Amino acid sequence: MKRLVPVLYWLFCIAAIYLLSSFKEEVFINGEEIKNACAAHRAFVVDDTRDVTVPITIILLLPWLYGLKRTRLTSLIMNAALLLLVVFALWRFWLRLTLC
Repeated sequence: MKRLVPVLYWLFCIAAIYLLSSFKEEVFINGEEIKNACAAHRAFVVDDTRDVTVPITIILLLPWLYGLKRTRLTSLIMNAALLLLVVFALWRFWLRLTLC
C-alpha cells in the first residue's frame, strides 16, 4: 500500500495536468481547416486560463518536491516521476502552443 499511493498520486497529477491545460476549443480540430492545437488556439481562444491553472499545477507538484527533499534526491523513481511530470506540464502548457 505504501508504494501504491505515489503511483496513484502520479496518475492523478497526469490527469490533472491534462485537464487543466486543455481548452474547450480543441474540439474544433478537424484536420482540414483547423489542423492542430496551435491553429485552434490562435483562431478561437479569447480567454486564456493558463495564468490561473499553472499555479494550481505547481501546487499539485509540491508533494513530489517534499518527497525529493525527504529522500535527499537519492530515489531514482522519485526523480524520474517528478521529471516526467514537469516535462509533461511544460509540453501541455507551453511547448505545444509555441513550437508550431
